[in-house]
Amino acid sequence: MLSRILPQVFMLVGAAIAQADDIELSRAIPVANGSMVVMRSPDANPTRLLMHFHGDPKTVRAAYARSELESVLVVINFPGLSTAYSKPFSNDSTLFEQIQQIARTEVASSLRGAEVDWDCVSLSSFSAGYGALREILKTPRNFQQISGIVTADSIYAGLQAEHPKREVDESDMHDFQRFASLAAQGKKKFILSHSAQKTPYASTTETAEYLLRSLELHRSSANDHPVKSMHQVSQAQQGNFLVLGFDGTTGPEHMQHLHNIDLLWRQLSD
Repeated sequence: MLSRILPQVFMLVGAAIAQADDIELSRAIPVANGSMVVMRSPDANPTRLLMHFHGDPKTVRAAYARSELESVLVVINFPGLSTAYSKPFSNDSTLFEQIQQIARTEVASSLRGAEVDWDCVSLSSFSAGYGALREILKTPRNFQQISGIVTADSIYAGLQAEHPKREVDESDMHDFQRFASLAAQGKKKFILSHSAQKTPYASTTETAEYLLRSLELHRSSANDHPVKSMHQVSQAQQGNFLVLGFDGTTGPEHMQHLHNIDLLWRQLSD
């Protein structure tokens, strides 16, 4: 069941490090003005790709090891905030496919030249990385190809300038809302976590609320998240659209969403 947060999946750090050592790791590969790293666990299915934006590769690698996710993982980092993630894709409409092709080449090489293609492509982001997702989803072909999205305290937006109260700019949320609607119908998967950190622009709490209102969904209280460093306070779900709300207003509490992103990734496999 998608809403299960797998109460027995949290492993000891030592075990995670041991598993991380088994993961094949590519060199840092230049892409646009940033870099990407391709990771493949021993059990990864070479037809499944998870593309993650924003996060120290070492940290993400540890989460990948714990996740037992049967996907090849690509970690992409661009220097800067959300615009640094959206601009490369708006400047080059072929960049999304370029990243997939580089990953294919790396995996094929590790499999001694076997032909590699993706049957399933999912996207993931932490913090500013959402800028890449928002831009990628604007292309209809990309939108159709992507089967799942994970956003770990990661969707921000502008505010409607003419509105007297804080209202999320709908233009920033259009494709996220479309994807959430399809996930709620069981046609895609969309797993979203957010903290309670306030921002001068629309926060991750406010964008999550926007998506919930658009689908007429309501939260229920929840406090059973298995990681002691994160305190879950709410949950909402319809179909394959899952929103997990957490308290925490500090930078370190924000970072916990990256350190424990494996708990969100697991929902892609259910």
